[in-house]
Amino acid sequence: MEKNFLTINDLSSKKSSELYMTFALSEKVYAIPAEKIIEIVQLPALNILEKVPEYIVGVMNLRGKIISVIDLRKFLGIPQADYTPEHQVLIINTNEKIIGIIVDSVNDVIQYDKEFLEPLPYHSSEKFISGIYKSSDYLVAFLDLDIVVNNIEAIKVDNLDFKAPTYVSADLFSKDKLSQEKFKKRAINLQKELKIETDKDFSQENRFVSFSLNNEKYCISLKYVREFRKFKLVSLIPVPCVPEFIKGIINLRGEFITVVDIRSFLQISDSKITDKTKIIVIKSSDLQLGLVVDDVFDIVNLPVEKLSHNTTSKFDKNKYTSIEVILEDGGIMSVFDLEKFLEDEKLYIEDAV
Repeated sequence: MEKNFLTINDLSSKKSSELYMTFALSEKVYAIPAEKIIEIVQLPALNILEKVPEYIVGVMNLRGKIISVIDLRKFLGIPQADYTPEHQVLIINTNEKIIGIIVDSVNDVIQYDKEFLEPLPYHSSEKFISGIYKSSDYLVAFLDLDIVVNNIEAIKVDNLDFKAPTYVSADLFSKDKLSQEKFKKRAINLQKELKIETDKDFSQENRFVSFSLNNEKYCISLKYVREFRKFKLVSLIPVPCVPEFIKGIINLRGEFITVVDIRSFLQISDSKITDKTKIIVIKSSDLQLGLVVDDVFDIVNLPVEKLSHNTTSKFDKNKYTSIEVILEDGGIMSVFDLEKFLEDEKLYIEDAV
């Protein structure tokens, strides 16, 4: 008997194709390379500086690292909008510079082929947009982060005491009491653990995509992730005579990928398909497949100091989780061990020779 992996074929990514994070600004969609993103955090209260360019909203303390937080609206000519607790900050690293970018919301991680990008229909002195991707439903503008960062002035923060910050919120921040408390609490949590070596902490190996399975939180290393897809927006091709956890096959830009319902695989009883259900398309070595999860949250940066090998769960999944992370709110997030998962014999079928 010969064993074959349930994926249809072993595929390699096109050289011109890259992984991008898409996000929204004033109902417009933009994209930046996912590899540039260190992590994503909810917008905290910021320390506001005087006599700085208007695109610098303030600075934040991220575990001892002082980071300038900018608003791309100033570069892109978009009208200013008030900041709410729903806004997020993308922490990015480009040209050895770390900055934060305020966005309305994070949409998806998806793979785009640069060959299909179209140039801007107009000329600009500062080419912050490197190209446009057009689909039948929407437009995506691709930001040139190198040009953005090169246009950001260096600022001095020597006079600020970040061990006892004032947590000033600018005029554009929501003023209601509940929002102000959220901003301040986030700022306090983000500045914790000053002893961490932040340069090491920001390494690519520490970046993970977080997701949920029946109200339990998990994460998987970003290095395996190709993109996310909403389950209800893909067309599944059924596959006969396979285990129940194999939902079918999807055609992703000409590549056929097997979709595994990881919830059914882990024998989680409540595995309903909702509007939030997503498929995480992953690639390890020469294997690709889609993992069905309840929801995908964001990219997180996990310092090694937060990792614990003491795993417990109401589901029989301990052999698929390598470590657990204690979150700031006291919750637990399990790190899903993809390599161990792919070694499971249940993912293989036997063909008669």
